Amino acid sequence: MSSTKVDVEPLWAIGTWVDDRGVRRPWPVSSAEINRDIGSATAVLQSLGVAGGRVLWCSMLSQAAQCWPYVCGTVFAGARLSCADATSGEALRVAMFLRLMDYDAVFGVTGALLDGFARDGRDPADVFEGVRLLGAHPDAYGRLRAAGLAPVHFAFCGPAVVIGREPGGPAYPVAGEWELTARGDRICVTSREPRTQPFVETPTAVRGAVVDGGVVPIVEE
Repeated sequence: MSSTKVDVEPLWAIGTWVDDRGVRRPWPVSSAEINRDIGSATAVLQSLGVAGGRVLWCSMLSQAAQCWPYVCGTVFAGARLSCADATSGEALRVAMFLRLMDYDAVFGVTGALLDGFARDGRDPADVFEGVRLLGAHPDAYGRLRAAGLAPVHFAFCGPAVVIGREPGGPAYPVAGEWELTARGDRICVTSREPRTQPFVETPTAVRGAVVDGGVVPIVEE
């Protein structure tokens, strides 16, 4: 891990991340970090081939420190952006977006969103038909597979966003920014570049294995 100190002024926001006990922890993030993360996220999205398509991000305000770089990166990567909350109450709006527009990628599908579809009598296979890259959290991944879809893994390993490249394969963090290791079945995160709050093999809420530097989460069935 680099010993260089990051300039913490000005502070961009206090984000949050979830530890291995399920406790949401505060996470100070500087403007310097968030600007660097926007550049990294743009490169990741370009590598996923979203340019010219539409991308829908499903997340919560408490996850802004993780997601804002990717929201900005979507636009910088040349894609059209939509956003929704990752809650059961947003299921109707998410279904509306996908009914009215074609999406190349949807990231951040949660079990709560799928609960909303079930409440409204919507089949996920119909809602997400034609989506090339469907990024699902561990609590939604198995349910989407059971519906006949082919999602990729997507998760927040503490502060680090991990995104899969192909169904069933590992989900990767930004190269050079985060290193992921496993302690038992718990995914731990280490920051590799200067951060206002460094992370050193910090256990996160995500359970799974590390394969070739990426995460294969344990999913809920």
